[in-house]
Amino acid sequence: MPRGLLAIFIFILLLSGCAPKVKVKGKHKAKCPRYAYVKVRYCPTKYAYSNLFQHLSKIKVVNPRNGKSIRIAVRYNRKVNGLCLPRKYKKILGKPFKVKVYVLRCGENNVKSCPSVIRGYASWYGKEFHGRRTASGIRFNSYGLYAAHRYLPFGTILEVKNLKNGRKVRVKVIDRGPYVRGRHLDLSYGAAKRLGMIKDGVIPFEAKVIRCGY
Repeated sequence: MPRGLLAIFIFILLLSGCAPKVKVKGKHKAKCPRYAYVKVRYCPTKYAYSNLFQHLSKIKVVNPRNGKSIRIAVRYNRKVNGLCLPRKYKKILGKPFKVKVYVLRCGENNVKSCPSVIRGYASWYGKEFHGRRTASGIRFNSYGLYAAHRYLPFGTILEVKNLKNGRKVRVKVIDRGPYVRGRHLDLSYGAAKRLGMIKDGVIPFEAKVIRCGY
């Protein structure tokens, strides 16, 4: 192995072994209602969409007219007013109606709060993932200001500070990761460039939670 690559490999191992644990200061609550009164309608889409629930929340919809119900995961879309279900469910639930929708699970993993501050090590990923679907379903734009985190609700806004040079950037969590030991945040190329961390690859960071989830 060339000496340069060996040095980088040893550096990463050292980071993994001494990386600080994620520290938590206070909490921000995500918007997770137990239920909501909504207008249910149908759309020519593959998934259910709403502007009222965390992305990938599981909900229960019961039509009081016929007593029939469905359980479905719903995706967040701020442009959808109420709840829009795929047309195929019209055969089960009937014509559009207003109803009390129950939330069975908040988001994809039932996380209802975020730490107000996170500290650890951040890395970045870029062009090789450009255009691919992220875990949230959004297509990844490597030049955008995005982040991947293991559990924070999608839509969470973070103000990330590079502790090596003091630069800051605001990013939105749209993906899952990183899954490398000792790393706590993965940033898009665009965000990494703003932080001046492209050459470093991995940097110590502090992130303030501006918004928890959507």
